[in-house]
Amino acid sequence: MPDLSGLPAAAVGDRLAHLDVALTVDLPVPVRCEARPGPVVRQRPSAGARLDPGAEVEIRMAALDLEAFRGPCEPAGGDLGPVRGPDAALARAFYRFAADPSSGGALFAAGDVRTGIEDGVAATVVPRSRRTDLAAWRLDALYAERGGPFNPLDVLAASGGYYEVHEGIAPTCGFGGSAAPPGLAHLRALSLTAPADTTAACMDWWGVTLFLDRADRVRGVALRLGAP
Repeated sequence: MPDLSGLPAAAVGDRLAHLDVALTVDLPVPVRCEARPGPVVRQRPSAGARLDPGAEVEIRMAALDLEAFRGPCEPAGGDLGPVRGPDAALARAFYRFAADPSSGGALFAAGDVRTGIEDGVAATVVPRSRRTDLAAWRLDALYAERGGPFNPLDVLAASGGYYEVHEGIAPTCGFGGSAAPPGLAHLRALSLTAPADTTAACMDWWGVTLFLDRADRVRGVALRLGAP
């Protein structure tokens, strides 16, 4: 049995591809800032054990339980690029807001913030007075072969501070959609996405795109999720 500990989901299949085994991904193991969400933290059988043909292999991945802990975490290797500099700092500040909405009032333009899914699958307006209310960011929809509700702040908080930053709207994995929501196409876009090493399939991919005014204040947020 190979040692799968610490491997991201994208690497587990490759490590087991040459073996005649049945892989099961069990319930995640709750972690806080001590571990990166995503990699394998438990496996059965243990590393080095003999595997018979058709053996069952069970793994459990690390994940944040947002009901118990949201962060923010400050991992030393969390800024995975490719964008660096002021935009990376802005992305980090928005991640901190997603984890702790009481922390980020200075990020936003005056007035309401538009938030939604893709280019209008679902949309709502978050009033200035409710920016710190997670419920105000809730989006109800059937989307990406999943039932809602969805929340872009929850998706980003669950990253534990590990993400990639890209200029523009990151196209949705499996669909390729990259259109802006209504009323936001004229604004500069900056996308935070799932790290490539955690996306074994499009179902693992997510993106949160910020729409910024000329002063780099957030005026809109769009959620994108990959689907099979």
